[in-house]
Amino acid sequence: MGNPEVFDVVIIGGGPAGTSAAIRLLDLGHRVALVEQHVFPRPQIGESLSAGIRNIFDYLGAGHLLKERGYIDELPARVIWENAKEGNIELRNHNGGIMVDRGKLDHDLIQLAVSKGLVLFQPAKPEIFRRESDHWKVLIRIKNQCMELKTIFVLDSRGRSSSRMIDKIITAPPMVALYANTSSVSMPACTLIEAQENGWLWGSPLPGDKLFRMMAFFALADLRKEHPEKLFQHSVSSSLLFRKGLTGLSNSGIKSCVVLNYCHNNPWDNNYVRIGEAAFTLDPLSSSGVEKAMRFSLQTVIAVNNILNSGDVEISQAFFENHMADSISQHIKWTGGYYHSAWPGSNNGFWKERSQVGISAQANETAFYTKLKLKLQESPINKKDNTVGARIKPADAIDQLWHKKVRISPQVTFTKAVCVENDRLQLKDTIRHPMLEREVAYIGNVAIFPLISSVKGGETIGELIYFWSRQIPFEMAGDILVRLCHLGLLEVI
Repeated sequence: MGNPEVFDVVIIGGGPAGTSAAIRLLDLGHRVALVEQHVFPRPQIGESLSAGIRNIFDYLGAGHLLKERGYIDELPARVIWENAKEGNIELRNHNGGIMVDRGKLDHDLIQLAVSKGLVLFQPAKPEIFRRESDHWKVLIRIKNQCMELKTIFVLDSRGRSSSRMIDKIITAPPMVALYANTSSVSMPACTLIEAQENGWLWGSPLPGDKLFRMMAFFALADLRKEHPEKLFQHSVSSSLLFRKGLTGLSNSGIKSCVVLNYCHNNPWDNNYVRIGEAAFTLDPLSSSGVEKAMRFSLQTVIAVNNILNSGDVEISQAFFENHMADSISQHIKWTGGYYHSAWPGSNNGFWKERSQVGISAQANETAFYTKLKLKLQESPINKKDNTVGARIKPADAIDQLWHKKVRISPQVTFTKAVCVENDRLQLKDTIRHPMLEREVAYIGNVAIFPLISSVKGGETIGELIYFWSRQIPFEMAGDILVRLCHLGLLEVI
């Protein structure tokens, strides 16, 4: 087998989460290998990408990959959700989602990573992970040969099958997705979404093949009562938006998959880190699974890069787990609210189950599980009546407010939090307030703590602007002060 090849990071799995992490780590100068079991391009569902994917691809220098393949861009949407009648949502050109060929896109991303220096083992299967004193040894099989890789970090991006059910925190009741393709001739050139009595439908044109994908989502119990084909056809035939799709169904038939929303109970374990769907999955209602997976991978890279450069494990792991808990809890609350708003009503069994916010109990409650549970218990931001003094509006002119006195809101607290600077993590003084979703250290590139902590109470706005302008430009001082007052962090007295 010979001497092992040595890397800073070995990534297992070549989907968007794994390849985006690889590209960014390579850009930061690290030696990276990726092990992918399958030959690309491979068939892959998950073709609908949310609009936020564009800035991630641009950040990675991969924006051209969304343009060169002729993917379907800027699709409008027709939606039946809060009312049981057809409605229209007009999407602005720069806000629409993208329908891609995931097989081609995954292949293009991994080739971009290779062009940047990625060492790719494909097709290759990881067989053994062994932790030694300060590194991991990964045994992989390529055809009939074994190879050993030595690495500081393992990023597991193998998806849903990479962990046991006992290690998964269930974040929503499971569903079954039934899906089939129909001719796009009989369907509109837009995305369709429709809530029904016992489930919901989603559909969109597919790029290149003159086909339209239709997906129906039900409770798992419904599949036990009725044959999948009958269940699917009944749902489509009773639909206002999808019924025309029955006439052009393709010969490939109706396929199914289980939709399980979960997160891993211990996503960071001694430099073995789970990303993508190995870390968590999201409800398909948002169509943001790929975007969130890639965005979270880039946040993971910041934590990994920080350890590789500074060795500070505690701050890095806390940053990773806090961001993961934030992402999951926000999504659980958003989807719960969206299911609650559907026209069948939250007393209906399917919709009631999915309107409730919570996670499954765990026999082994890890530190991450506790962190996620506390995040879910946090009250939503109350943007009403959360200041004692008067609030400045952005339209108010500085010269009209010049002699007004201000003070720090009694709801402001000062705390330490981990912040990102140049892809490294640092502990910074930050501000907390009910109007802020999380701690804030900067507005733009300006550190806020030194400014707001200098307010003793009773100074006029003019006096503060002059004082702050010793540290930052005069106009910037005025803009920041008005913004802090508008948010309620500073109050007029």
